[in-house]
Amino acid sequence: MNTKPRPDLPNQAVLVLLVFTIIAIVLALLPFDHQVPGSGNRQWAGAFGAMALLMPFLFSVLKRSGLSASPPFWFVSHVLITCLGVYLIMFHAAAGDWYSPPGLVLMLMLLLVIQGALLRSSISARFSRLFARSSIAPGFSKPEALDKGRLRILIECKESLLQRLDHEASEAVFSPNLRHWIRHPLLSLKYQRLISMEADMVGARQAAGVLLAWSRRLHMLVATLFFLGLFAHIIIVLFFAGYAAGDEVIDWWYITDWGR
Repeated sequence: MNTKPRPDLPNQAVLVLLVFTIIAIVLALLPFDHQVPGSGNRQWAGAFGAMALLMPFLFSVLKRSGLSASPPFWFVSHVLITCLGVYLIMFHAAAGDWYSPPGLVLMLMLLLVIQGALLRSSISARFSRLFARSSIAPGFSKPEALDKGRLRILIECKESLLQRLDHEASEAVFSPNLRHWIRHPLLSLKYQRLISMEADMVGARQAAGVLLAWSRRLHMLVATLFFLGLFAHIIIVLFFAGYAAGDEVIDWWYITDWGR
C-alpha cells in the first residue's frame, strides 16, 4: 500500500532555526539606525510579524478541532512561519523600551521560542520512548495499590459519558477536542476529569516525571499569556495611542488617540 510521507521537521532543523533566530535577535538589537518602533518600515514589520505569530494559534485550533487532515504539515508550517514572525517582531521592537509592558510580551515570545525548541528536540523524544514501552514495567509502572475494581468502574463511566459526547469514538484513545468543548463544555469537562483520575490511578504521571507531565502545560500557559499581551498591545497602540505615547509625540499610525 502506497502512503504519502508525513511532513517532518528533524530535530537538527529545529536547532538550526533556533540558532538563526538567536542571531536575528542579536542583529535586531544592534543600533544600525535611530528609528523608533512606530516608524514606517518598523511598524509594517510589526504588523506582518503579528500576523505571522497567529500561525501557532491557527495550528492549535486545527489540531484540537479535528479539521486538519495533516497535523504534521501544520506543525512544520507553524514553526517556520513563527520564526519569520519572530524576526519581524524583533526588527519592529528592537529600538523600543524593553523595560515596559510590551517588553514583557517580547520576553514571553522569546521564552516560547526557546521552550518550543526544547520541547521538540528533546522532551518530545522522551515522550515517544515513554509511550513506546510496555504498559507495565519498565514503562508505565503499575502502582502497588491499584484498585482494579475502581478502575473498571471509572472506565465504564468514561464509556457511558462518551456515548453522549461522541458515540463513534473509542474510549481507549479518545480525548475531547475543540469541537467537543464548544458543543458540550460540561460533558467535556467531566470526561477530562475522568481522564486525569485514570492517569493518577495507573501512575501515568509518575512514569512520565514532572518535566514531561508539565512541560506542555507550561508551553500552553506561556502561549496564552503571550497572545493576550500581543492583542492588548495592538488594541492600545491603535485605539489608545494617546495613552501609549504619554507626553511624547505619537509617531506611529493609529486609529484614535484616546487617552490624551
